[in-house]
Amino acid sequence: MSLYARQLNINDLERSLAVETAAFPPAEAATREKVIEYRLTVCPEICIGLFLRAGASLPSPIPQDIPFIEESASSGDVLLAHVISTKTTNKPVKDEDMDYPRNWKEDPKGDYAVGHRKNGRTIALHALAVAPDYQRAGLGKAIMRVYIERTKSLNAADLISILTYDRLVPYYQRLGFEHYGKSESEYAGVAWHDLVSDIKSGKTNSNWAKVLHTIFFCVRNPYNSDVRRAV
Repeated sequence: MSLYARQLNINDLERSLAVETAAFPPAEAATREKVIEYRLTVCPEICIGLFLRAGASLPSPIPQDIPFIEESASSGDVLLAHVISTKTTNKPVKDEDMDYPRNWKEDPKGDYAVGHRKNGRTIALHALAVAPDYQRAGLGKAIMRVYIERTKSLNAADLISILTYDRLVPYYQRLGFEHYGKSESEYAGVAWHDLVSDIKSGKTNSNWAKVLHTIFFCVRNPYNSDVRRAV
């Protein structure tokens, strides 16, 4: 198959940074050290990329059964999209979850007060980015489908936590997300709201296709005021 997903690692730093900075405005794009280098070093197991094999054309429609492989991509394969996350012991995402320890390089696997918490059971989904040349093709839905299924198969987490604008809160509630109210996060000066999905119980599984459509819409419209974004 021309499309495949795999776990990202630090060798994907430049490609992942290129996708991130192209997909989002400067105020929202992840910085090199904070989001890309740090997270691909300390928790690559919950960061994945969607790749197109070298010389292949993007299939249409996007297949539902994109394989997850373990081997590294060849240098010519194209990173189309990524999901970058950390774990947290919180349910709603908080500012300390979006931050990173400035001295993390001294002990990348250390336990710090901010950033990735390796014993957490909540995925703090920080970045879903699709390269602009490949937007409007369904890749946002595709990578999230793979991501959720892999998270469940590895028993990597019980919850997925997101931040969203107030206008989208009722929509996510109808899809089974629990609203925790206005977020404590003040990132980018936005009045964020906390929502959490229980992926372990499976109670929202039947609605994930609709959730993925909304996420994809936000990704392919990065300058739209409805973008749900957290770094």
